[in-house]
Amino acid sequence: MAHSTPRPISARGARARITAQEHHGDEETKMKPWLRGAISLAALTTFTLALPLGGLALPRAAHAAADYPSRPIRLVVPWAPGGSTDILARTTAERLTKALKQPVIVDNRPGASGNIGADIVARAAPDGYTLLFTSTNLTLNPAVIPQTPYDPIKSFTGVTMVAFAPMMLVTKAGFAGDSLQGLIAYGKAHPGELNFSSSGAGGAPHLAGEMFKQATKLDITHVPYTGAAPALTDVLSGQVQMTFTTYISAQGLLSSGQLKALGVASKDRLPVLPKVPTFAEQGLDIEIGTMFGLLAPAGTPRPIVDKLYGVVRQAAADSAFQEKILQQGGTVVADDPDHYNAYLREDVAKWAALIKKIGGVSAR
Repeated sequence: MAHSTPRPISARGARARITAQEHHGDEETKMKPWLRGAISLAALTTFTLALPLGGLALPRAAHAAADYPSRPIRLVVPWAPGGSTDILARTTAERLTKALKQPVIVDNRPGASGNIGADIVARAAPDGYTLLFTSTNLTLNPAVIPQTPYDPIKSFTGVTMVAFAPMMLVTKAGFAGDSLQGLIAYGKAHPGELNFSSSGAGGAPHLAGEMFKQATKLDITHVPYTGAAPALTDVLSGQVQMTFTTYISAQGLLSSGQLKALGVASKDRLPVLPKVPTFAEQGLDIEIGTMFGLLAPAGTPRPIVDKLYGVVRQAAADSAFQEKILQQGGTVVADDPDHYNAYLREDVAKWAALIKKIGGVSAR
């Protein structure tokens, strides 16, 4: 099953579940009759006067966008500082701060595979002052974590996918001839002997391995770890023979020659690894990776969403911004809100289907 890779900008360009809290006590029943009458008359007068001006309600959102932002913006990142998501969030925050002339403050809220931070934004007011910068776990978690506290489609409105970083298959240098075909041949000659590590059960690296198993019909055992670092370490030690990871996680070991990348799970080769072919080039239909996206609570006025998207779209055309993305092993996407929301819907469905097909997984 292919996991569609977004088109990078270089190719073609690219209501949080807010519970109304306006349940005021019925203070009117405590008022004197004459006061209630006065209030009712005032309300009726206001309503009558407003009738000819009903059309004025339409430009409210546009007016709000014109004044937006008038105070600092909180950008929630549901992962700890230092990782790819955090780095790209801060890169995006810098551009938003400069263009909007208001501080965009990164607020790291890690935990529960990204669910804690995402839920904060899902419950925030849809006014553009609390945003989410997150990764594929947003759409993956509902398929692998029972009672995920948000709905990735109903709780958010997508602004844009900033970047996409594909998974890659790596082995210890010298294993099975340093080639994908050599690895597959080894697996067929030694059924049940191949193991693959991942940064945790239920994550994108794990599911990339499951897709590889389906595509090659190999008997491979999954060995979950508590992060990318130990998963890579045991590939080096020979405890496992292969792993799926992102470029940024394996960059040092790839540069030193200790690990060998055999295939990239995207439509196009990575600019940082131009000699590593895609799986498609090698006859396997495997596309999977991590998206990095900017979202707002559901119900955020579209003019505000468009204003935020416009800033990212402009930044995406800048070579310095592109270089930051490339350093993380990704490509700039910067698709518009409609395309991004369509991608989110498709992604939720694809993860659910894959989890069902492989019989379910236990989340990290």
